[in-house]
Amino acid sequence: MIATRVLLLFRSEERIYARPYLEDSFYLFNCAEHLAHGDGFTCDGIHPTNGVQPLIVVLYTPLFLIAGADKVLALRLGFILIAICDCLCIILLYKTMRILQRKPEENLPIWKSPPIIVASLWAMLYPIIGYTATGMETGLYSLLLLASFFKYVQLQIQREKSGTLPLGRLITFGIILGLAVLARVDAVFLVGAIAIYEISRDKQKGIRTAGIISATSLLISSPWWIYNYTTFGSFMPQSGISESLQTGVLAENLRRGAIVIGDLMSVFIYLPSYDLPTWIFYGWLITLGLFSVWIVRRLSLRKYFSDRYRTNSFTPFIFFCFELVIYYIFFFSAPHFLPRYFHPLKIIWLMLFASICPPLIERSKKFISRHKIFGSTILGLSFCCAFGFSAWLYVYNFIVIPYPDFYQTGKFALNHPNERIGMEQAGTAGFMAPNIVNLDGKVNFDALKARLGGDIGRYIEDEHLDYIADNHPLADPMLASAAKHGGKFVAVDSFGLIILYKRVK
Repeated sequence: MIATRVLLLFRSEERIYARPYLEDSFYLFNCAEHLAHGDGFTCDGIHPTNGVQPLIVVLYTPLFLIAGADKVLALRLGFILIAICDCLCIILLYKTMRILQRKPEENLPIWKSPPIIVASLWAMLYPIIGYTATGMETGLYSLLLLASFFKYVQLQIQREKSGTLPLGRLITFGIILGLAVLARVDAVFLVGAIAIYEISRDKQKGIRTAGIISATSLLISSPWWIYNYTTFGSFMPQSGISESLQTGVLAENLRRGAIVIGDLMSVFIYLPSYDLPTWIFYGWLITLGLFSVWIVRRLSLRKYFSDRYRTNSFTPFIFFCFELVIYYIFFFSAPHFLPRYFHPLKIIWLMLFASICPPLIERSKKFISRHKIFGSTILGLSFCCAFGFSAWLYVYNFIVIPYPDFYQTGKFALNHPNERIGMEQAGTAGFMAPNIVNLDGKVNFDALKARLGGDIGRYIEDEHLDYIADNHPLADPMLASAAKHGGKFVAVDSFGLIILYKRVK
């Protein structure tokens, strides 16, 4: 695990600015750099922002204090922080699976041990590193969710032994949940899910437990809520408001939701393209769902699971995942981010999958013993495909393909320091060059207000931007809006899919 993460920092500058870091992760890096330099929570040194998740920004800030003016060094150091988070995730996954077992089976070989299986999957699967190593908050969020799960199982064991939960342990649990909220604000759904579950299982004691946990987590996260409301007039981060400006995306949310849930159910692989016909994605989800139900019934896994594991510990976390699915599909407008938003489902699914691996392995051994050549061939091909998929995508995305579009745009901006360039996708280029202006409003509150008013063109003209740069679907509406106020731009260059438009009027 350490090798797969840390080796990424030794690549070329161009690849450092590409995968696995995402475009939006550079907003976090940019904010951390400004925070390190004493400019406050801002991505451009001018506009305060709450369009980033605060805790990961705070953790990134020391990297820029160490790196000084060397931005690339700070990005390289980021992979060390990513490796640390994933190492801790592996430890917590192992320890959580151990204490979830009612009677840990010490005599199992390691290749049949659920704690070893789940830790190994986290270390080796591309569907994990593809999200925890992006530079976004997902790795840190995963760590705090796992810490919450581990602590909650400990509380359940304590309750089984003594019938009560000590105040100190509840406060500690609340602190972890509060930090999870600071890692990503949708963890408030987890706090609510746990509070509801505790009250429903024991109303009298549950109210006390829920109250202590909720109050502590609110206290820990309150500085962020206060900052949001006093500075921006809303508890919702401006990036969330910006994403919600899209309309008519329910069908796409449903389609992407089917893709993401189907992919996480497959454990080892995911569909290679989002551009396949829609029926394939729904068929993918339904097929995997029916196959999972068949496996559960065929091997009597519900009884196996309930007999060997503390199943009640999963209940509020499964309810939390259900809340995420409902909210992000029906009440949010960022289908491209659903894999990241649904990552908690991946965590729970991996733990459930690892917990039932021993009977699955035993059934596979019986199948091979009856059909030696055929069974061995099928098992070998399945193993090669599963882990070959992760190995190939790791090499292809992180070593072979450079993805230079945003990097080249940032280089252009650096070479034209006296000209200002507006972009919706301003993360990478904006981190590289201070003359990039964010136009989608994720981290630029003035641009967000213009978009809320339906007139980004007025903002472009008021700022008298010299260039607009973005792909066609994003640039065309901005150019049309600017034209209404007399601004005229013509295409003069391109960097991959990014088209550069220069002001001529």
